[in-house]
Amino acid sequence: MASAAAEAPGASASSAENRLLQSLAERGWRFRDPTDEAIQALLLASPTPSPEAVESELVSMDLRMFGGKCLPDRAAAGGTSKRLSYLHGPVVLQIVSLRDIYHSSIDASFKNPQQRRLLRFGLTDGICEAVAIEFSPIPFITEEIAPGTKIRLENRVPINNGILCLSAKNVTVIGGAVQSLYEEWQMNQKYSGLSRPSLRLSPSDDGVGPPPFEKLDIEARPCRETKVQAYPGSWQLLMTMDQLILVASQ
Repeated sequence: MASAAAEAPGASASSAENRLLQSLAERGWRFRDPTDEAIQALLLASPTPSPEAVESELVSMDLRMFGGKCLPDRAAAGGTSKRLSYLHGPVVLQIVSLRDIYHSSIDASFKNPQQRRLLRFGLTDGICEAVAIEFSPIPFITEEIAPGTKIRLENRVPINNGILCLSAKNVTVIGGAVQSLYEEWQMNQKYSGLSRPSLRLSPSDDGVGPPPFEKLDIEARPCRETKVQAYPGSWQLLMTMDQLILVASQ
């Protein structure tokens, strides 16, 4: 009897832990190994940890370190199956990458909030990755969301040709910031927008850097287009009387 009494607290703790894991699973969290030291530390952080408290810590952790597989093989395989299927939520995934593929890099220089967009997501469950697209407008998701952010897929998410089709009805942004991923993203954001004019020499420069940009003065003539002429290195010079744009062939 004494032995049974001594084991009771441990059994009770195990039962509470299982209930907590079940609550997290109902929120879409999958764990590769629930007995992992980091996960156990969260589960046992307080005598009565709540799913909300544990989730608030999980969103700041890299899902690739503890996430369990939940993406179906047909989605992770990148479109090997053409049959329409569905992913049933809730499922928590981590954003790996996010960009608007509707506009070219040149169009991005002339941003217009009224323009259409098509977001392409790289998502991971911690083990494998899948591609998703903004199948219908998701106004609460912008390109400013950093890698490491957690989202929850809910209801039925269509999978077409291996691509997850997202909409405002089947995705929720949980948030979170994985420090290392966020810092890398911030650095990329800081320098990816640098253009030649922004690198022009300032009075304080010591002759290091590209020469200042000089405006090309063209006499006003009737607008006409010249023929596109190929140049070495796969660069093309597109000219009109109104503009001079140098672009790289894709």
